[in-house]
Amino acid sequence: MNAVANTFVATTENFMRDVVEASRQTPVLVDFWAPWCGPCKHLMPVLDRLADEYGGRFKLAKVNTDEEPVLAQQIGVRSLPTVALFKDGQVVGHFVGVQPEAQIRKLLDQHVAGTPAIAENLIARLQASGDYASARKHLQQSLARDPGNVELQAALAELDVLEDKLDSARSALSELQKEQPQHAAVKRLAARLAFAELLAEHPDTRALEQRAAEDAEARSILAVHALLSGNTQAALDTWLDILRTQPQQKETARQRLVLAFDLLGENDPTVTPARRAMARLLF
Repeated sequence: MNAVANTFVATTENFMRDVVEASRQTPVLVDFWAPWCGPCKHLMPVLDRLADEYGGRFKLAKVNTDEEPVLAQQIGVRSLPTVALFKDGQVVGHFVGVQPEAQIRKLLDQHVAGTPAIAENLIARLQASGDYASARKHLQQSLARDPGNVELQAALAELDVLEDKLDSARSALSELQKEQPQHAAVKRLAARLAFAELLAEHPDTRALEQRAAEDAEARSILAVHALLSGNTQAALDTWLDILRTQPQQKETARQRLVLAFDLLGENDPTVTPARRAMARLLF
């Protein structure tokens, strides 16, 4: 996700439509700034990075108060930078001056649905680009600012999985599970690691395909390959079919469906229908 896609210039003409009304669908963080304002220049890249990390869960609007003095006056801006968060058509939080990034995240996380989503967005982006080095650098920098962030720690361990550093990922997962075993990011990491370990044992898809017609486990492992290659629906359908038709593989199919749900997250549109189908078959 690119921060530019979630960032726009707000003016008197578009403020009511693109900020106030739009905030009824997606929260809008409004940055009131000016070109001569030194602290504004320090804060702006932090807000840009957060807009990138949160992957569309909020929009970032920028108001140049030199160009929009009437709008700034209407909002009640008295000093710069001033940042206001709009949600459901009204201001739900604000701050004045440069604030620690952790405080800005706290404000966002109180009002922005599905946050934090750092791992989900970063991992999706690095898988698409293959730029593991940049992703690792970004995560390490973020962790230096917020060393207790479970989402960031799990994301870094997920990166280890994707780079086949499975021992390192296992160690990180063990520590995270001691502290927050039910955290969504920890469960996501556990699912990715479990699938990666399975594929490390069965890397040859051609051999699996040759056995699949007579071997439900081979079909099931092929579904893992499909899932991690992005063919989500095919993978879920395979496990549901095994659950329906192969009683001896029922528990394994159920376990892999649950892992898939943890990996994909509840916001994935394929998860809820598959979860309901699994429940019908089990109960």
